[in-house]
Amino acid sequence: MSTAFVLSGGAALGATQVGMLLALSEAGIQPDLIVGTSVGAVNGCWIAGRPDRDGIADLVRLWQGLSRDDVFPTRPLLGLLGFVGRRRNLVPDTGFAPPYR
Repeated sequence: MSTAFVLSGGAALGATQVGMLLALSEAGIQPDLIVGTSVGAVNGCWIAGRPDRDGIADLVRLWQGLSRDDVFPTRPLLGLLGFVGRRRNLVPDTGFAPPYR
């Protein structure tokens, strides 16, 4: 029987998923298939590349080091211009620059 991890979207739920992924890893459960949407796709890509306990521990540290501004940098003027149709976006596309590379 195959084991699939299905990771949903939902911004802050990504941090919750990491805790669950860590618990599954500690229980010796590894996925044969990973499916994710939005933040779940981001976590899923990480886990697909680094499914071991050390990889998940690094993902935990990444989430612990993120701030809201890392993911959704707010720029009031840009948001206003986007809202009135003068720009294509409300939030700059420079977000999600994790603290380590």
